[in-house]
Amino acid sequence: MARFIPEFRLEDVQHDSERAVCAALQLLSDDYVILHSFPWLRPLRDLAGAPLNEGEADFVILNRTKGMLVAEVKGGAPELRDRAWFRGDKPMKDPFVQAARNRHALLDAIRERTRGRIHRGMFSHGDVVIFPHCRYAGALPANADPRIVLDARDMAGIAARIDTAFGAWQRSGASLTHAEFAEVLDALMPKLRLLRCVGAEIAAEGRRIIQITEDQRATLAGLLANDRVLVQGTAGSGKTLLALEFGVATAARGGRVLLLCYNRPLASWLQEQAKSEPRLHRRPEGLDIATFHSYALGLASRAGVDFTVPKENDESFWDDEVPLILEQALEVLRVEGRAPLYDAVVVDEAQDFAQDWWVTVDSLTRGGRDGRLYAFLDLHQSLRGDARLPPVQFSTKFSLTTNCRNTKAIARSAGALVQAEVTLLPGTPEGEVPAIRRAPAAPSQAGLVLEEVRRLLQNGIQAKQIAVIGPASHERGSIARFHDVESIPLITDSGDWRRGGGIIVTTARAFKGLEADIVVLYDLSAFGKLFTRADLYVAWTRARHRLICVCHGDETRKTVEAALAEARSFGIVKFNQ
Repeated sequence: MARFIPEFRLEDVQHDSERAVCAALQLLSDDYVILHSFPWLRPLRDLAGAPLNEGEADFVILNRTKGMLVAEVKGGAPELRDRAWFRGDKPMKDPFVQAARNRHALLDAIRERTRGRIHRGMFSHGDVVIFPHCRYAGALPANADPRIVLDARDMAGIAARIDTAFGAWQRSGASLTHAEFAEVLDALMPKLRLLRCVGAEIAAEGRRIIQITEDQRATLAGLLANDRVLVQGTAGSGKTLLALEFGVATAARGGRVLLLCYNRPLASWLQEQAKSEPRLHRRPEGLDIATFHSYALGLASRAGVDFTVPKENDESFWDDEVPLILEQALEVLRVEGRAPLYDAVVVDEAQDFAQDWWVTVDSLTRGGRDGRLYAFLDLHQSLRGDARLPPVQFSTKFSLTTNCRNTKAIARSAGALVQAEVTLLPGTPEGEVPAIRRAPAAPSQAGLVLEEVRRLLQNGIQAKQIAVIGPASHERGSIARFHDVESIPLITDSGDWRRGGGIIVTTARAFKGLEADIVVLYDLSAFGKLFTRADLYVAWTRARHRLICVCHGDETRKTVEAALAEARSFGIVKFNQ
């Protein structure tokens, strides 16, 4: 039995004439492939920008060794009078011209779609006209031949008549190979996949993710009514936005505020946001933003206190000596009457501040230990092994558990990583489950990373939406020898990245407090001093919409897989109602 593509039921064929031909053609052997009601669309002329012309072949009959036959079917009892065709008194198109036109259009399409590998000179091709409801009498027109005309008498023995029609057009004994015949079928029936547009999906999800909820605004009102407040919040709960909002609102009311954080990229982002804040245009001096170390360096410079950084990156210098330098600078400036005094001090990323820093931080407010101090933290994101609360008194404590940054899939799996309770907003988009790409060895993962980034760019994602995060800096990671993807540079400066200068390649610690639509985690091997489980959690939660993990080590891979498996159970997720 001939193979029809697509398969169909005879009762579903709309026209009686084509239904009769379908029933007859089914009796052909399985060497035949038949396309029924095959539409085509081509330029009217072979010129750039030429208007399109459309047509439809009633049947395309294909056979690897015989070639291609295009059939035009005419029901009823058409008549040819004075070189014009009629059905009753109504004019109709010449069926032989129609068949030839359809054939040439399909031959041109095959040549173009195979880039000339298959062309009309490689196989026999012709056309045939079928009148299934009548028999013809009289002479045929000059553009017809008895061998290519079938009528009702031929329906029962159609196999022999189709073979005769093929023979009428046979010019040589050439036939297509199996591979060439398959290419013809692919040209006429290409496999088309409609791929999801990641960029459009992310834009839609972004419209549904609320960054500061009404509950958080109520929390902010509560903050303003208290002098010393500790805010603990899960990743994505808006702590940084609240810290900035509190600083801006207080400064706009006439106060002077110091907003401190731990890492420089976050401080840079906060400064950019403050500069664009219209409430501060009249008094930009009301809000100072800095990292703890850069603030210490600035005051040491003003006070003339030595701030010499050791040639070797000595952690004890930054943790132990810098706060002493800051205290010394403050003392000098106080004696000179030039010490800064703030109505309020706000600390974001407070979990990363060393315990000894808080005595100095406390002294920066006008009221000293009784001054207005506000700390925002998440102990799960601490870069210190012994995550502890600040050793100062807070009269008020708030807890933020609602994730309003990430999709459900990312928030659930992040909570599973650290066994933390996650509360989601009712309208939070589901998103995609984080993906795992397994590299068989460390050297092979660079190719996986670049492949993922390239795929994202080809799907409409912009460079400033992608962050590539690993345990080490770009120059020390597996993609160090690569400097661009699809001619888009790989960069390390977060400010340039936000301005669209390239794709940022950074570390979890440097990117803490920031976020990207899509995060690609790479060089995931084993946990250690420079990349802990907390660092994995931090990097994981930087992704708003999509997360891709490239692993080549069992330890991190198993951790990632366990988190995804637990998140799928939904047991750790609560929803705000």
